Amino acid sequence: MHDMMREVCLYKAKEENFLQFIKVPTSSTSTINAHTPTRSRRLAVHGGGNAFDMLGRKNNQKARSVLGFGLDSNLWKQSGQEFRNLQLLRVLDLSLDDKSDDREGGIPSSIGKLIHLRYLSLDMGRATHVPSSLRNLKLLIYLRIFSREEVHLPSIFKEMVELRFLRLPYLIDAKTKLELGNLVNLEYLSCFRLEYGSITDFLRMTRLRTLEVILKGRYTSEILASSLCELRNLEDLRLIDQRLFGGTYDVDFVWNFIHLRHLQLKIRMTRLPDHSRLPPHLAHISLHECKMEEDPLQILQKLLHLKSVELSFSVFVGRKMVCSKGGFPQLCKLEISFLYDLEEWIVEEGSMPCLRTFSILCCEKLKELPEGLKYITSLKELKIVTLENKEWKTTLVPGGESYYKVQHIPSVQLDYRGVE
Repeated sequence: MHDMMREVCLYKAKEENFLQFIKVPTSSTSTINAHTPTRSRRLAVHGGGNAFDMLGRKNNQKARSVLGFGLDSNLWKQSGQEFRNLQLLRVLDLSLDDKSDDREGGIPSSIGKLIHLRYLSLDMGRATHVPSSLRNLKLLIYLRIFSREEVHLPSIFKEMVELRFLRLPYLIDAKTKLELGNLVNLEYLSCFRLEYGSITDFLRMTRLRTLEVILKGRYTSEILASSLCELRNLEDLRLIDQRLFGGTYDVDFVWNFIHLRHLQLKIRMTRLPDHSRLPPHLAHISLHECKMEEDPLQILQKLLHLKSVELSFSVFVGRKMVCSKGGFPQLCKLEISFLYDLEEWIVEEGSMPCLRTFSILCCEKLKELPEGLKYITSLKELKIVTLENKEWKTTLVPGGESYYKVQHIPSVQLDYRGVE
């Protein structure tokens, strides 16, 4: 947004008492500063320090929403009293400055006084402490916690039965024990690590629409299938195995998720299930590091509603892939990257008739673009990134021997990142 337009928006928001923007003034000409009286029930805080002290004033006690951006690391130490004076808050979104390296701080326990909160988002920088008083926030519908360090989560979820959205910290310390079995209204769950929780908790989460599970340790396909079997409303599923060595998975159980539209798999498996065993309305699939020995395109091209496909990091360890005539009838976006063994790719005429965006990233053994690319008249953008195939810089430009394959594409980006 242009600076002038931003100032106009802030002025109108203040004029209509819709939003009060609080910041530490940088000059005497600041249009909005930390000493302006506040009457709005929606407060946006920038910079922490003295600006955040404003929240302790009596005329802010009826505030319903507080959004904090670029707050300094002292926020967590200062804000205890301010939280006590904001007990009618419904929305609290606080984000520390990305440059903060303070690991000692944490969220003050007084946050547990905000019993009317429905929405809580905490970007804690490097802070690691989450107070047990969060368990008092029984009316929460949305909860997001993020830190760049390992976070210890006390037992805070048992009584948050109204939660619909829960995004857990990506890094959780080994002492954490997640107890999510009571979250029967949950619709979105992200960064759930099985080593810190019980996989059987999913049996009661029948309303889940989005689920991201991070696997670590030995979980068989049968255990996953039996624990996820009740999630018949799933629309987005992500399974990520942090081990990526040892056993492989059979994901035939995803067929049960008839409403699934997004599927991301970062697990070892020898093959994909037959297309008849995949969700019929699947629109987006992303596969990583699967080490499949069979060409995944032979299965995926038969999914009639597929709009985007991403294959990366040795998802396929064979040398040849084929897109057959009539395959991928609705595919709009295709990206392949870091397929280290791929040498040949055949695209038959009549394949991918709706493709608009096509990316090939660091597939160094693939020396030529598919001949059939010239038949895909819908293609609008082609992007190629390579570390070794310097010759593509000459063969795919006007006058080059392979230019006829790409001359119909409006945007062709060739990015050679190797040594000249």
